[in-house]
Amino acid sequence: MTLPFSRLSLVAAGAALATALAAPAAQAEMFAFGSDLTAPANVTEARQADTAYWQTTFASGASPLAPATGQIRSVRVKGTALADPKPGVVGGETMWHLQALRARSDGTFQILRSSGAFFMPTTGDPQQITSFAPDNFCIDKGDILVFNTVGGWDGVPTQTGPYPHGTPLQIFSRGAGGSVSQFTGADKTNNGDILTADHARGAGQELLMQLSVGTAADATALCPGGLIGAWPKPGPAAAPVAPKPPAPQKVTIPKQRVTVSRTGKLTVALFCLPGRAPCSGAVQVRSTHKVPKRLAGRSYRIAAKSTGKVSLRLSPSARRAFVRSGRRLRVKIVTETKPGGPERIVSSAFTLRKRGG
Repeated sequence: MTLPFSRLSLVAAGAALATALAAPAAQAEMFAFGSDLTAPANVTEARQADTAYWQTTFASGASPLAPATGQIRSVRVKGTALADPKPGVVGGETMWHLQALRARSDGTFQILRSSGAFFMPTTGDPQQITSFAPDNFCIDKGDILVFNTVGGWDGVPTQTGPYPHGTPLQIFSRGAGGSVSQFTGADKTNNGDILTADHARGAGQELLMQLSVGTAADATALCPGGLIGAWPKPGPAAAPVAPKPPAPQKVTIPKQRVTVSRTGKLTVALFCLPGRAPCSGAVQVRSTHKVPKRLAGRSYRIAAKSTGKVSLRLSPSARRAFVRSGRRLRVKIVTETKPGGPERIVSSAFTLRKRGG
Protein backbone atom coordinates (compact mmCIF):
# COMPACT_ATOMS: atom_id res chain seq x y z
CA MET A 1 0.00 0.00 0.00
CA THR A 2 1.18 3.54 -0.76
CA LEU A 3 0.50 6.48 1.54
CA PRO A 4 1.37 9.92 0.10
CA PHE A 5 3.03 12.36 2.50
CA SER A 6 3.10 15.70 0.68
CA ARG A 7 2.02 19.27 1.18
CA LEU A 8 -1.08 18.64 -0.91
CA SER A 9 -2.18 15.70 1.22
CA LEU A 10 -1.62 17.62 4.46
CA VAL A 11 -3.67 20.59 3.25
CA ALA A 12 -6.51 18.67 1.60
CA ALA A 13 -6.96 15.73 4.01
CA GLY A 14 -10.02 16.10 6.22
CA ALA A 15 -10.70 14.50 9.57
CA ALA A 16 -12.63 11.57 8.05
CA LEU A 17 -9.85 10.74 5.58
CA ALA A 18 -7.22 10.98 8.32
CA THR A 19 -9.17 8.48 10.41
CA ALA A 20 -9.45 6.09 7.46
CA LEU A 21 -5.71 6.21 6.79
CA ALA A 22 -4.64 5.84 10.43
CA ALA A 23 -5.00 2.05 10.61
CA PRO A 24 -2.88 0.99 7.56
CA ALA A 25 -0.23 3.70 8.01
CA ALA A 26 2.20 1.29 9.68
CA GLN A 27 2.18 -0.91 6.54
CA ALA A 28 2.96 1.97 4.13
CA GLU A 29 6.12 1.48 2.09
CA MET A 30 6.32 4.63 -0.08
CA PHE A 31 6.10 8.25 1.08
CA ALA A 32 6.22 11.49 -0.93
CA PHE A 33 7.39 14.75 0.64
CA GLY A 34 8.67 18.16 -0.33
CA SER A 35 6.90 20.42 -2.82
CA ASP A 36 3.63 19.27 -4.38
CA LEU A 37 4.89 20.92 -7.63
CA THR A 38 1.63 22.83 -8.22
CA ALA A 39 3.19 26.29 -7.85
CA PRO A 40 4.68 27.89 -10.98
CA ALA A 41 8.44 28.05 -11.49
CA ASN A 42 8.63 31.85 -11.56
CA VAL A 43 11.75 32.68 -9.50
CA THR A 44 15.33 32.32 -10.75
CA GLU A 45 18.43 31.95 -8.55
CA ALA A 46 22.06 31.90 -9.73
CA ARG A 47 25.32 31.53 -7.79
CA GLN A 48 28.91 31.50 -8.99
CA ALA A 49 30.11 28.67 -6.75
CA ASP A 50 28.80 25.45 -5.18
CA THR A 51 25.46 26.24 -3.49
CA ALA A 52 23.10 24.11 -1.38
CA TYR A 53 19.37 24.99 -1.35
CA TRP A 54 16.84 23.38 1.00
CA GLN A 55 13.28 24.07 2.11
CA THR A 56 12.99 25.37 5.68
CA THR A 57 9.24 25.97 5.85
CA PHE A 58 6.24 25.53 3.55
CA ALA A 59 3.37 28.01 3.28
CA SER A 60 0.98 25.16 4.14
CA GLY A 61 2.81 24.38 7.38
CA ALA A 62 3.86 20.90 6.13
CA SER A 63 7.18 19.58 7.37
CA PRO A 64 10.04 19.62 4.82
CA LEU A 65 11.90 16.87 6.71
CA ALA A 66 12.15 13.26 5.56
CA PRO A 67 9.08 11.44 6.95
CA ALA A 68 10.67 7.98 7.17
CA THR A 69 13.94 6.07 7.23
CA GLY A 70 14.68 4.29 3.96
CA GLN A 71 15.82 4.91 0.39
CA ILE A 72 15.16 7.91 -1.86
CA ARG A 73 13.59 6.29 -4.92
CA SER A 74 12.94 9.38 -7.04
CA VAL A 75 13.41 13.14 -7.15
CA ARG A 76 11.14 15.34 -9.29
CA VAL A 77 12.18 18.92 -10.04
CA LYS A 78 9.99 21.53 -11.75
CA GLY A 79 11.65 24.09 -14.01
CA THR A 80 14.78 24.46 -16.14
CA ALA A 81 18.32 25.81 -16.18
CA LEU A 82 18.44 29.04 -18.20
CA ALA A 83 21.70 28.15 -19.88
CA ASP A 84 22.98 27.34 -23.36
CA PRO A 85 26.26 25.48 -22.81
CA LYS A 86 28.58 25.58 -25.83
CA PRO A 87 31.85 23.77 -26.50
CA GLY A 88 34.76 26.08 -25.74
CA VAL A 89 32.63 28.55 -23.78
CA VAL A 90 33.16 28.52 -20.01
CA GLY A 91 30.13 28.59 -17.71
CA GLY A 92 26.54 27.51 -17.95
CA GLU A 93 27.13 24.27 -16.01
CA THR A 94 23.83 22.46 -15.29
CA MET A 95 25.19 19.72 -12.97
CA TRP A 96 23.61 19.22 -9.54
CA HIS A 97 23.63 16.64 -6.71
CA LEU A 98 21.09 15.52 -4.14
CA GLN A 99 22.42 15.76 -0.59
CA ALA A 100 21.21 14.89 2.91
CA LEU A 101 21.79 17.33 5.79
CA ARG A 102 21.34 17.05 9.51
CA ALA A 103 20.78 20.02 11.82
CA ARG A 104 23.31 20.46 14.65
CA SER A 105 22.67 21.82 18.14
CA ASP A 106 24.61 25.04 17.39
CA GLY A 107 22.33 25.97 14.48
CA THR A 108 24.68 24.77 11.74
CA PHE A 109 24.12 21.84 9.38
CA GLN A 110 26.33 18.91 8.39
CA ILE A 111 26.34 17.21 4.97
CA LEU A 112 25.82 13.46 5.48
CA ARG A 113 25.97 12.11 1.93
CA SER A 114 25.72 13.09 -1.75
CA SER A 115 24.27 11.44 -4.83
CA GLY A 116 25.91 11.04 -8.22
CA ALA A 117 25.69 13.85 -10.76
CA PHE A 118 22.42 14.90 -12.42
CA PHE A 119 21.84 17.55 -15.10
CA MET A 120 18.93 19.98 -15.36
CA PRO A 121 17.25 20.40 -18.77
CA THR A 122 18.00 23.61 -20.64
CA THR A 123 15.27 23.48 -23.30
CA GLY A 124 11.53 22.85 -23.46
CA ASP A 125 8.63 24.07 -21.33
CA PRO A 126 9.99 26.13 -18.39
CA GLN A 127 7.28 24.47 -16.26
CA GLN A 128 8.34 20.93 -17.15
CA ILE A 129 8.84 18.35 -14.39
CA THR A 130 11.95 16.15 -14.65
CA SER A 131 12.41 12.93 -12.70
CA PHE A 132 15.78 11.71 -11.38
CA ALA A 133 16.63 8.37 -9.71
CA PRO A 134 19.55 8.37 -7.24
CA ASP A 135 21.47 5.11 -6.70
CA ASN A 136 21.23 3.60 -3.21
CA PHE A 137 20.63 6.98 -1.52
CA CYS A 138 19.78 6.20 2.13
CA ILE A 139 18.16 8.65 4.55
CA ASP A 140 16.97 8.70 8.14
CA LYS A 141 13.71 10.14 9.36
CA GLY A 142 14.19 13.86 9.99
CA ASP A 143 16.98 14.36 7.42
CA ILE A 144 16.94 17.53 5.30
CA LEU A 145 17.17 17.00 1.52
CA VAL A 146 19.21 19.46 -0.52
CA PHE A 147 19.50 20.58 -4.15
CA ASN A 148 23.24 21.30 -4.60
CA THR A 149 24.33 23.15 -7.75
CA VAL A 150 27.96 23.52 -8.87
CA GLY A 151 27.32 27.17 -9.77
CA GLY A 152 28.25 27.55 -13.43
CA TRP A 153 30.19 30.85 -13.34
CA ASP A 154 31.80 31.77 -16.68
CA GLY A 155 35.05 32.88 -15.02
CA VAL A 156 34.78 36.47 -16.30
CA PRO A 157 35.54 38.91 -13.45
CA THR A 158 33.26 41.60 -14.88
CA GLN A 159 29.65 41.26 -15.96
CA THR A 160 30.52 40.95 -19.67
CA GLY A 161 30.34 37.16 -19.95
CA PRO A 162 27.19 35.07 -20.51
CA TYR A 163 27.02 33.78 -16.90
CA PRO A 164 28.56 36.42 -14.58
CA HIS A 165 26.59 35.12 -11.59
CA GLY A 166 26.52 31.42 -12.52
CA THR A 167 23.84 29.32 -14.19
CA PRO A 168 20.33 30.75 -13.58
CA LEU A 169 18.05 28.03 -12.16
CA GLN A 170 14.31 28.63 -12.62
CA ILE A 171 13.24 26.01 -10.06
CA PHE A 172 11.76 28.24 -7.35
CA SER A 173 8.33 29.78 -6.78
CA ARG A 174 7.24 32.84 -4.86
CA GLY A 175 4.73 31.92 -2.12
CA ALA A 176 3.89 33.78 1.08
CA GLY A 177 4.97 31.88 4.14
CA GLY A 178 7.47 29.53 2.52
CA SER A 179 11.21 29.82 3.07
CA VAL A 180 14.29 28.38 1.32
CA SER A 181 17.65 28.33 3.10
CA GLN A 182 20.97 28.28 1.28
CA PHE A 183 24.73 28.12 1.64
CA THR A 184 27.37 29.08 -0.96
CA GLY A 185 31.05 28.14 -0.84
CA ALA A 186 33.50 26.99 -3.52
CA ASP A 187 34.41 23.34 -2.76
CA LYS A 188 32.78 23.70 0.69
CA THR A 189 29.71 21.50 0.17
CA ASN A 190 31.34 18.06 0.32
CA ASN A 191 30.36 15.17 2.60
CA GLY A 192 31.15 16.03 6.22
CA ASP A 193 31.31 19.79 5.63
CA ILE A 194 29.52 22.11 8.10
CA LEU A 195 27.18 24.74 6.61
CA THR A 196 26.00 28.01 8.08
CA ALA A 197 22.63 28.70 6.49
CA ASP A 198 21.39 31.97 5.01
CA HIS A 199 17.71 31.85 5.97
CA ALA A 200 16.80 35.36 4.78
CA ARG A 201 17.65 35.39 1.08
CA GLY A 202 15.03 32.76 0.14
CA ALA A 203 12.18 34.14 2.26
CA GLY A 204 8.80 33.74 0.56
CA GLN A 205 10.09 31.07 -1.82
CA GLU A 206 9.46 27.38 -2.45
CA LEU A 207 12.05 24.97 -3.88
CA LEU A 208 10.10 23.00 -6.48
CA MET A 209 11.58 19.61 -5.58
CA GLN A 210 9.51 16.58 -4.60
CA LEU A 211 11.00 13.34 -3.27
CA SER A 212 9.75 9.82 -2.63
CA VAL A 213 11.25 7.59 0.05
CA GLY A 214 10.75 3.84 0.00
CA THR A 215 10.80 1.65 3.10
CA ALA A 216 10.68 -2.09 3.72
CA ALA A 217 9.94 -3.86 0.39
CA ASP A 218 10.39 -0.57 -1.50
CA ALA A 219 13.96 0.08 -0.25
CA THR A 220 17.28 -1.61 -0.87
CA ALA A 221 18.69 -3.73 1.91
CA LEU A 222 21.70 -1.38 1.88
CA CYS A 223 19.46 1.13 3.69
CA PRO A 224 18.12 0.66 7.24
CA GLY A 225 14.94 -1.41 7.19
CA GLY A 226 15.13 -2.11 3.44
CA LEU A 227 14.27 -5.56 2.11
CA ILE A 228 15.21 -5.46 -1.60
CA GLY A 229 18.13 -7.83 -2.05
CA ALA A 230 18.08 -8.98 1.57
CA TRP A 231 19.12 -12.55 2.36
CA PRO A 232 16.02 -14.77 2.72
CA LYS A 233 15.35 -16.26 6.14
CA PRO A 234 15.95 -20.03 6.09
CA GLY A 235 12.95 -22.25 6.75
CA PRO A 236 12.82 -24.45 9.86
CA ALA A 237 14.04 -27.56 7.91
CA ALA A 238 16.59 -25.75 5.75
CA ALA A 239 20.26 -26.42 6.17
CA PRO A 240 22.30 -23.63 7.77
CA VAL A 241 23.40 -21.00 5.27
CA ALA A 242 26.99 -19.90 5.54
CA PRO A 243 27.25 -16.13 5.95
CA LYS A 244 28.41 -14.25 2.92
CA PRO A 245 32.05 -13.26 3.31
CA PRO A 246 32.46 -9.52 3.61
CA ALA A 247 33.42 -7.84 0.35
CA PRO A 248 36.69 -5.90 0.37
CA GLN A 249 36.02 -2.30 1.32
CA LYS A 250 36.59 -0.10 -1.73
CA VAL A 251 35.10 2.66 -3.85
CA THR A 252 33.45 2.48 -7.25
CA ILE A 253 33.60 5.16 -9.94
CA PRO A 254 30.07 6.08 -11.11
CA LYS A 255 29.39 7.07 -14.69
CA GLN A 256 29.82 10.84 -14.84
CA ARG A 257 30.96 13.79 -16.92
CA VAL A 258 34.41 15.00 -15.83
CA THR A 259 35.24 18.55 -16.84
CA VAL A 260 38.39 20.66 -16.39
CA SER A 261 38.30 24.32 -15.37
CA ARG A 262 40.55 27.05 -16.74
CA THR A 263 42.91 26.50 -13.82
CA GLY A 264 43.13 22.74 -14.37
CA LYS A 265 40.72 21.78 -11.60
CA LEU A 266 38.44 18.75 -11.95
CA THR A 267 36.07 16.90 -9.62
CA VAL A 268 35.52 13.13 -9.53
CA ALA A 269 32.57 11.48 -7.74
CA LEU A 270 33.39 8.21 -5.91
CA PHE A 271 30.95 5.85 -4.15
CA CYS A 272 32.10 3.98 -1.03
CA LEU A 273 30.51 0.54 -0.89
CA PRO A 274 28.62 -0.55 2.24
CA GLY A 275 30.90 -1.73 5.01
CA ARG A 276 31.88 -1.27 8.61
CA ALA A 277 34.40 1.47 7.93
CA PRO A 278 34.83 4.46 5.63
CA CYS A 279 36.85 4.19 2.44
CA SER A 280 40.30 5.80 2.66
CA GLY A 281 42.78 5.75 -0.18
CA ALA A 282 44.07 7.65 -3.19
CA VAL A 283 42.67 8.50 -6.61
CA GLN A 284 44.84 9.24 -9.64
CA VAL A 285 44.22 10.51 -13.14
CA ARG A 286 46.58 8.71 -15.51
CA SER A 287 47.36 8.89 -19.20
CA THR A 288 46.39 5.97 -21.42
CA HIS A 289 49.85 5.52 -22.97
CA LYS A 290 51.73 2.23 -22.74
CA VAL A 291 53.80 3.88 -20.02
CA PRO A 292 51.06 5.80 -18.18
CA LYS A 293 51.91 9.06 -16.48
CA ARG A 294 50.31 10.47 -13.36
CA LEU A 295 48.40 13.58 -14.40
CA ALA A 296 46.76 14.37 -11.03
CA GLY A 297 46.21 12.70 -7.70
CA ARG A 298 44.70 13.15 -4.26
CA SER A 299 43.72 11.13 -1.22
CA TYR A 300 40.10 10.53 -0.23
CA ARG A 301 38.07 9.51 2.82
CA ILE A 302 34.40 8.75 2.17
CA ALA A 303 31.80 7.40 4.57
CA ALA A 304 30.42 3.93 3.87
CA LYS A 305 27.35 3.85 1.58
CA SER A 306 28.05 7.42 0.47
CA THR A 307 29.17 9.33 -2.59
CA GLY A 308 32.00 11.81 -2.14
CA LYS A 309 33.39 14.43 -4.49
CA VAL A 310 37.19 14.60 -4.75
CA SER A 311 38.76 17.72 -6.23
CA LEU A 312 42.04 17.37 -8.13
CA ARG A 313 44.24 19.67 -10.18
CA LEU A 314 46.14 18.68 -13.32
CA SER A 315 49.92 19.13 -13.25
CA PRO A 316 51.37 21.79 -15.59
CA SER A 317 52.50 19.14 -18.08
CA ALA A 318 49.08 17.47 -17.91
CA ARG A 319 47.37 20.78 -18.60
CA ARG A 320 49.55 21.24 -21.68
CA ALA A 321 48.63 17.75 -22.86
CA PHE A 322 44.97 18.59 -22.28
CA VAL A 323 45.25 21.69 -24.48
CA ARG A 324 47.13 19.75 -27.20
CA SER A 325 44.33 17.19 -27.26
CA GLY A 326 41.81 19.86 -28.18
CA ARG A 327 40.53 19.75 -24.61
CA ARG A 328 39.25 16.19 -25.06
CA LEU A 329 41.87 14.05 -23.31
CA ARG A 330 41.32 10.32 -22.87
CA VAL A 331 42.48 9.19 -19.42
CA LYS A 332 42.08 6.48 -16.81
CA ILE A 333 40.84 7.30 -13.32
CA VAL A 334 42.30 4.79 -10.86
CA THR A 335 41.45 4.37 -7.17
CA GLU A 336 43.12 2.23 -4.53
CA THR A 337 41.46 1.85 -1.15
CA LYS A 338 43.54 1.03 1.92
CA PRO A 339 45.08 -1.40 2.77
CA GLY A 340 45.51 -1.79 -1.00
CA GLY A 341 45.92 -4.86 -3.17
CA PRO A 342 44.31 -6.00 -6.45
CA GLU A 343 40.85 -6.42 -4.92
CA ARG A 344 40.78 -2.79 -3.85
CA ILE A 345 41.95 -1.20 -7.10
CA VAL A 346 39.27 0.17 -9.44
CA SER A 347 39.98 1.72 -12.85
CA SER A 348 37.68 3.35 -15.40
CA ALA A 349 38.24 5.23 -18.67
CA PHE A 350 37.00 8.81 -19.08
CA THR A 351 37.39 11.68 -21.51
CA LEU A 352 38.33 14.96 -19.82
CA ARG A 353 36.46 17.87 -21.40
CA LYS A 354 36.65 21.60 -21.01
CA ARG A 355 34.21 22.86 -18.39
CA GLY A 356 31.24 24.41 -20.09
CA GLY A 357 31.96 22.49 -23.29
